[in-house]
Amino acid sequence: MLFGLIALGVLPSIIWLSIYLREDEHPEPNRFILKTFFLGALLAPVAAGIEFLLIDEVRNFSLPAVLVNFLIFFVFIGIVEEYCKFLAVRIGMLKNPVFDEPTDAMIYLIVAGLGFAALENVLAIFHFIEGNANIFGEALEITALRFLSSTLLHVLASAIVGYYLAQSYFFSRKYGIIHGLIIAGFLHGAYNVLTISSDSFQKIQPTLIVIILLGVMATVVNVLFYRLKKGYNK
Repeated sequence: MLFGLIALGVLPSIIWLSIYLREDEHPEPNRFILKTFFLGALLAPVAAGIEFLLIDEVRNFSLPAVLVNFLIFFVFIGIVEEYCKFLAVRIGMLKNPVFDEPTDAMIYLIVAGLGFAALENVLAIFHFIEGNANIFGEALEITALRFLSSTLLHVLASAIVGYYLAQSYFFSRKYGIIHGLIIAGFLHGAYNVLTISSDSFQKIQPTLIVIILLGVMATVVNVLFYRLKKGYNK
């Protein structure tokens, strides 16, 4: 049962990974894909710890509620999580000889994001099945919801950071990665505002606006992959 629940939590990441690895015209070695995936997963608790400390600290100040919510959703969660996923690639792959073409930046950021999402999904499953009589049914529902929502968000936001990493690393665009983290963090924050409520932090119910947001992000990511491939082949 334990293994089955963990497998369900990881399953959304595996499916999205199999889809987006097809974007790589020169497939990466499996050992580096696995390494980046696990680094992304390992940095998820780090991000959670930083978020907890920052959120706890900001609540000690008498700030307007709008400002507090902006800091929590867009900065403390959005940008912190995107930076931690970027850090997985920076630590594990940035100086590796196989990191040798622009699309690699997007691919490895996506892999790190999926590792990050996998651990989040597993923790969400164990959180919500507690005290539930229909354990497998509840776990399956959470897996399906997160496959179409938060896991996909991590894919797309990470891909955007990866695009700007490619601009910075391969094309020497100054401040490229900073721009990428801000844009991805803002989109991540917008998703948080639309989906996270105080009553249910992890069990996300997608709405039409969220679907539109993710659809637009997915379209943008496809265009960014195309631009990198076109620019690199010239």
